[in-house]
Amino acid sequence: MSESYNDKDAIEVAPGIFHLGVQDSNFSFSNIPYLIVDGDEAVLLDPGSAKPAFFEVILRKVKSVIDPKKIKHMIVQHQDPDLCAAMPLFEKLIHKDVEIHAPLEAQILVQHYGCVHDVTPVDEGETLSFGNGRTLVFAMTPYCHFIGSMVTYDIQTKTLFSSDAFGGFTGENDVYAGDFYPMQLTTFLGQYLGSKRALEYALKRIEQLDRSHGINLIAPQHGCLIKKEFIPAYLQAAHQLEVGGEIDRLAAKNGITL
Repeated sequence: MSESYNDKDAIEVAPGIFHLGVQDSNFSFSNIPYLIVDGDEAVLLDPGSAKPAFFEVILRKVKSVIDPKKIKHMIVQHQDPDLCAAMPLFEKLIHKDVEIHAPLEAQILVQHYGCVHDVTPVDEGETLSFGNGRTLVFAMTPYCHFIGSMVTYDIQTKTLFSSDAFGGFTGENDVYAGDFYPMQLTTFLGQYLGSKRALEYALKRIEQLDRSHGINLIAPQHGCLIKKEFIPAYLQAAHQLEVGGEIDRLAAKNGITL
């Protein structure tokens, strides 16, 4: 049986990396912020929703691991509110020196969530390092599904935080993907990605990271995490997806001809 998550406990999915997921059972949709802890420092990746019921769960899980004041950085991989609207709420709990990072095109928008601190834009290949030397690498994945989208790679654990890439719809609280997951992956990417070329660009960048450093775990913002032994199969499945057609289907369903 796959490991599952709840509304109380953060789950350590790799050394120093904690899954803070919240399941929205009304929509078979999960939002998964991640906490990366190294020594006395922490990074909050995609801080999550400002919706009170969701934020309370995420904050409870953060507190189960560390004092929120130890969070030195918040990283936003793109601008969607379900995974970054909580930025100003965490700002108030942390301290005056917290730094916020986002892709340039997302930075233009996320500043409007009401953060006190400036949002620092990041670009392809830039890095963020902990005091102990642990390093995160940023890779841009434009139009997957927003022009200002990126993925983040933890060199130490070989974990790829894949943002919407490899996201999926699931009504269950499973942490890890199994054989069931390609269908959820297909449905999610078919609905949220409008360009096959954008998907292929993102997959190419991810495969470059795999060749240069290796990937042991793919950790998306939605759905289930993919372990190393399943990654080749899921990469192949993602390459075979026909995305974009779902837009026409959904438009037609709503009486819209594109």
